[in-house]
Amino acid sequence: MNHKTLKEICQRFGKLYTGTVADTLDKKGYRNQVLPHDITPITIVNRVAGLAFTGQGSLCDDPKSDDTQMRLDMLETITPHSISVWACGGHAGSAHWGEIMSKAARQQGCQGAVIDGGVRDVDFINRMKFPVFARFKCSASSIGRWEIREYQVPIKIGDTPIFPGDFIFGDTDGVVVIPKDLIREILSEAEALFLRERGMRRELRKGASIKKAYKKYGAF
Repeated sequence: MNHKTLKEICQRFGKLYTGTVADTLDKKGYRNQVLPHDITPITIVNRVAGLAFTGQGSLCDDPKSDDTQMRLDMLETITPHSISVWACGGHAGSAHWGEIMSKAARQQGCQGAVIDGGVRDVDFINRMKFPVFARFKCSASSIGRWEIREYQVPIKIGDTPIFPGDFIFGDTDGVVVIPKDLIREILSEAEALFLRERGMRRELRKGASIKKAYKKYGAF
């Protein structure tokens, strides 16, 4: 997918909301594509859309351990129009993302981060208007507590497998993962559903009954 096409797809998804995309995936039999409910926007900017740049790590209870070099290598590898998505192995004792990582990722063209763990430096990230979704905020550094193990590999968050290049779309209601082979198809069908729902809202504002509006647009 070239840069221009990917940019257009991101913009089109950005006009939708996660409910329409999740419903579209459900109807096609993909019922485990929504990330756990407690992965929510931590930042003021609360929408992300882009291709998954994946990573995962695990607990490291060793003050002498330092994954800085791998972290630097990872940040220099991030691709444009991506969302940095991290499976943190259930570790809840530190932040796994912060301001400097946000700055470095943005310089590479990254559009946001989705962290199955913690984030810190939120005031600074807000000033950047860089969207970060996470489970919690935490002041503690991950150095010596948690380590990056690998990146751009298949990961799993909750019940949702995520592969590099899958499409990540998030808003205030949560985060949805669209398998990379279905991106265009799901986008087109979600846009059609979005238009039907908009028509249904219009009918309801005019005073139509819910049954009449549903019969006409078939959306809910």
